[in-house]
Amino acid sequence: MSFHDVTVVENRLVADDHHHLTLDPGHPDLLGGYTIPGQFVQLRLGEDKPGFFAIASAPGQDTLEFLVQRGGGVSAALCALEPGATVAMSAPMGKGFDVTRLAGRDALLFATGSGISAVRSVIESRSWGGHRATLFYGARTPARMAWQDHFDDWRARGLTVVPVISRPEGTGWTGKTGYVQHAYRDAPYPTVNDAVAVLCGVKGMVEEITAMLIGAGLHEDHVLMNY
Repeated sequence: MSFHDVTVVENRLVADDHHHLTLDPGHPDLLGGYTIPGQFVQLRLGEDKPGFFAIASAPGQDTLEFLVQRGGGVSAALCALEPGATVAMSAPMGKGFDVTRLAGRDALLFATGSGISAVRSVIESRSWGGHRATLFYGARTPARMAWQDHFDDWRARGLTVVPVISRPEGTGWTGKTGYVQHAYRDAPYPTVNDAVAVLCGVKGMVEEITAMLIGAGLHEDHVLMNY
């Protein structure tokens, strides 16, 4: 695995312990290798073990954007970087989401936690092409839900955004509560006959949503995951 030094353009907090990181690859192979929403890279600092991070921006941009959850190892180090710092990055990899299947169909997008990073690349690519699109996005608390400042812009593009909070106690949250799969079950999509689903997040959500959609008649080839 070869790595190239890339430059930090922006590093900002977009939710409790979640940072929006923008990198300038400065290398045509790195940008040219990103062609499918849902692909990912490895990022490394010094001799630390590299981590895998889904690209959150759409293909074809001059920079690459990521959602990094502050934790241990390379994630914590990335969240502490200032603009101008350098990071070692691999070429984009992975099969991504086969968004060609969205052509002429409605989009059902499901994400939990930092899984919104990969799903955001689909949103930013506008792959649904003017058809109906709905995002069910779950987080533990409102403060841990990233990119809420983008919701109005996404809605203006025609995306219905359904935020879901699993631990609303004491937060003043008045929206949907519980888990993403419960929000979809309680307000079911009118039909899945002309839909394609994009999923990224915790295993339980992915498994339950997949079972619900296939049970409702969605063909398994129209359930897209990036791994």
